[in-house]
Amino acid sequence: MKKLLPLLLLTACATLPDAAPHAFVPLPSPVTPIEVCWIDTGGVSVPGGYGAAGSTQAQTWEVTSPALLIRHPKGDLLLDSGISEKAEEEHRELGAWGRFVFSQTAGRNIPRRKLTDALAALGVTKPMAVLLSHVHADHAGGVSTLPGVPVWLAAEEQRLVETELKHPRDVMMPAHARAMEGRMVPISFESVPFANQDERFDVFGDGSVVVVPMPGHTPGSIATFVNVSPTFRFVHVGDIISLQESIDRRVGKSWLMRTLTDEDEEATAAQVAKLVQLHEADPDLVILPAHDRSVYVRLFGEDAEPLPPCRGR
Repeated sequence: MKKLLPLLLLTACATLPDAAPHAFVPLPSPVTPIEVCWIDTGGVSVPGGYGAAGSTQAQTWEVTSPALLIRHPKGDLLLDSGISEKAEEEHRELGAWGRFVFSQTAGRNIPRRKLTDALAALGVTKPMAVLLSHVHADHAGGVSTLPGVPVWLAAEEQRLVETELKHPRDVMMPAHARAMEGRMVPISFESVPFANQDERFDVFGDGSVVVVPMPGHTPGSIATFVNVSPTFRFVHVGDIISLQESIDRRVGKSWLMRTLTDEDEEATAAQVAKLVQLHEADPDLVILPAHDRSVYVRLFGEDAEPLPPCRGR
């Protein structure tokens, strides 16, 4: 089970559709000083072919399972929460197929930083909320270590969690679903165009952190635009893609990652096409896949003790 499937299966290239023409709304100029810190909770190194379809440029895919701490004058927001410290114990609740998928994906992470230790080192006692790109184990794993902290997620993702609580089908860890029960807050998107999207949720009301729906990988997957400065802007796209090179090469994830992790492969491919369109409209905006460690290093520098690397303010 611990051995990965043959690389030949991974490189099959899915055809990427063209995104429908869409007006582009530029990101606003930053008006509020914010800081963003990368907390590398775990990761692994695998052949590059596991990260993207076709012949990859990266020989290896250096994986991070991060949490991003966004420090704003109105509060500290945690974007994703990384892997769980109890993952080995928690995955035993999954069925046979769920355990297999976990062993090939999130379960391969080697722990690096404990989320609570990293937050304490940064002087954070209780974030205002955890904003989840989606509820898979390597994104929601730290939620249980932050009792009482609201969990923000798309309404479709909340319904997924509620369904898993009643009728588990191994889309997420049962322990994580239980940890979210009673503190999920659905994101209220407004019908205001942003970038090349039709809806947005402006977290702080100043354009510094803006969330848009990006369903496909899961029903309620989201992307989060973070506007630190004119020269430091990125959009965290969760697991819509695994490697940043997918955007330049106009391809999706590898066959294996699509098959094992995407709820709706066709919808996910359409979202990749939207990201390609976004990059063409705003080439200076960094497309940040949740698990492409090389991009985090370029943005923040290497993660070294004692403090996680931060940028901004």
